Amino acid sequence: MNLSAIWARLCLMLALLPLAGSLCLSGCIRAEQTDYSAFAPAEDKRLTIYTSNLEEVYTPIIREFEERTGIWVQVENGGSIALLKQIAEESENPRCDVILGGSVESLYSFRNYFSPYKSAEAESLPPEYVQTNGLWTPFSIPPVVLIYNPKLVRTNPPTGWDSLLDPAWKGKIAFADPETSGSSYTALSTMVQILPGRDEELIRRFYENLEGRTIDRAGQVVGEVANGSCYIGVTLEENALRSIKKGYDIAMVYPKEGTSAIPDGLAVIAGCPHEQNARLFVDFALSKDVQTHLSRSSNLRAVRSDVPQPEGVTGELLTFPYDVGLAGSRQEDYLALWHSLREEVQP
Repeated sequence: MNLSAIWARLCLMLALLPLAGSLCLSGCIRAEQTDYSAFAPAEDKRLTIYTSNLEEVYTPIIREFEERTGIWVQVENGGSIALLKQIAEESENPRCDVILGGSVESLYSFRNYFSPYKSAEAESLPPEYVQTNGLWTPFSIPPVVLIYNPKLVRTNPPTGWDSLLDPAWKGKIAFADPETSGSSYTALSTMVQILPGRDEELIRRFYENLEGRTIDRAGQVVGEVANGSCYIGVTLEENALRSIKKGYDIAMVYPKEGTSAIPDGLAVIAGCPHEQNARLFVDFALSKDVQTHLSRSSNLRAVRSDVPQPEGVTGELLTFPYDVGLAGSRQEDYLALWHSLREEVQP
């Protein structure tokens, strides 16, 4: 019995959703805490992926990869920085084969745990997105944006990064913990690089404006703003676009000062148990089929130059020259400061 038949028997009642491009869904979503080891194939047909992407983003891609290759994929989902720390802890005996998702500055900070690989599909990427030593591969382009609840914010809506320091929003900002979320670290570093002032002072002022309140996962920011728990928030363009299309009552703002739009990526883990399968997945993730799906169905800007932008993205995105190297080299210091600020306010 092949994998598709196994999954079909396990998930008889699951309705399948169509994918864009030539991708078509097969199998079903596995409950991550369920033990299916009795059905697992031989080691040469296995792959373990750690990902910070939302389930609705990664599930159809992984299902299609399984269907096309017959490779059994196990997934562990969490914040990208938390997963990278786990990879570092497991470096003597790696369990993970591929990290999927995570901003490139976070990947830079953990570069010693990756195995170089340059996919042939990289020829279809703009040169500025190709990492020269092949330690990681770009996957999508998620600009950082601001959002707000238009029912609660009638006047003075957020317009830029300086809005995050406005006392009017004290304790009303939805922001994921940058100690676990790579996208939140990107947002924090973007704010620090754009706004005038000393880095440490800007981080302190922002933390104080949060009143020490952070959210566990970046994917929860939209919900916190939409339900009125917070008035404004910091998230990725894809999350905002997807939620607006679903009917969430939020408005999206591109910061007036510009924003960062750096790739998130994927990387093969050094010493991983299924390196060949990991490389196959990198090739698959960069393929035109998958990249077209990301744009059409997941509202993500594709990294391939031959794939159109997502629906709802119009005009030229105002970006600034975000310094990835600086963000990566200062990550440990910024997060140490963030952690110390958290300890200061704890009883």
